[in-house]
Amino acid sequence: MRVDEFRKMLEKYRDGDLTAEEEEEIENELEKLDIYQSLLEKEFTEIHTENDLEPNKKILKQSQNFAYMRIGLVALIITLLLLPTLNLFAMILGITP
Repeated sequence: MRVDEFRKMLEKYRDGDLTAEEEEEIENELEKLDIYQSLLEKEFTEIHTENDLEPNKKILKQSQNFAYMRIGLVALIITLLLLPTLNLFAMILGITP
């Protein structure tokens, strides 16, 4: 069915000016369009979701790596500051071996 024919029949369908046969034909056409629409929506959401997940996974992985690096650096800095400080207190208190 061509677009212009469909529009005319749809207008007549709204107005109730169709014969029973034409009414059945337009209803069948509308059902087909409904099925096509649901298939397209399903495909689009699957494709859209898959494409959206990849950048998010990448961002999450980068954030996780950054957090690990930061925790490692903080642990290293604390260790480097803590050991000399403890040695200094040990020397002051005369507890050195």
